[in-house]
Amino acid sequence: MADFKLLLPSGHGIIGTIDERGIVTFIVSAGPESAIRGTEMFNLMLRAFAGEVTGIHGVWRRGFQGRPSINLDKVNELTGKGIALDDAIKETWTASRAKRWGFDRISVLGAPEGTPGAYVKMDVLIEK
Repeated sequence: MADFKLLLPSGHGIIGTIDERGIVTFIVSAGPESAIRGTEMFNLMLRAFAGEVTGIHGVWRRGFQGRPSINLDKVNELTGKGIALDDAIKETWTASRAKRWGFDRISVLGAPEGTPGAYVKMDVLIEK
């Protein structure tokens, strides 16, 4: 198990952990005022873990620390329009960044909490 941390004085940053199976779990905080974009932070983290990454674990929660979830917000936007959950997940921030690294096989872990258009909790695994 190893960790990656990039914390900016502004309070933005990324913290990631890779487990013994090569699964990366992370949290990223970036916004318009961040000196480094979230995509760049994600790329730096994956580079730091080098060839060890076998999957990316998305832990998506609605209202975590009172903040919106960019991934769940996208899933809810799309599933609320009738788009299938699997297709909606492919359009999320995490899935689109992971795809650039060759990770495009998506599995929902367990049962998502909520209903289409109103999910509040979901875990996904994105693998090659």
